[in-house]
Amino acid sequence: MKLNGGQLTGIIIVLGSLGLIIYQATRSESSVTFYTPAEVYANTTKFEGKLFRVSGLVLTGTKQWNAETHELKFKITDLEGHDFNVNYKGIPPDLFKEGQGVVVEGRLTSNSNSSQNQKLIVANLLMVKHSEVYDTQKDHKQMKEAKLLDSILKDQNIQKLQSNNVESKIL
Repeated sequence: MKLNGGQLTGIIIVLGSLGLIIYQATRSESSVTFYTPAEVYANTTKFEGKLFRVSGLVLTGTKQWNAETHELKFKITDLEGHDFNVNYKGIPPDLFKEGQGVVVEGRLTSNSNSSQNQKLIVANLLMVKHSEVYDTQKDHKQMKEAKLLDSILKDQNIQKLQSNNVESKIL
């Protein structure tokens, strides 16, 4: 089978486009890698200026919120001595609070305001981890109350029906 010039050109364009798509997918920042604070702390030069995600706990007493400028500053930790300052511009998620788990997406930079040359994560996205622990005692109590109320209402309806039936038989 012999290919003519048009077919050969088409194949080259398709293969070139496919190669370009694969190259862009592997080189772009559309895929953000997730790391632990210890991994980032161990090799900060690797992460300097690059987009990545890191998970940690928001340290108690470090949250500073400016409602006028929508700037949030806090510190995250893995409770093993790997702490990072975080600056975020925007409105934080409703569940964001100190002592809560958070995933931060951003870029690592040098903290020019710090005398200890601490690293700073300039975040563009905050994702809050919600607790998977539910208060079963509270839920159980609410269920009991709902069943009791339902039972009382059913009893009242049954009594009304019975009294209506008795009245209709008398008449």
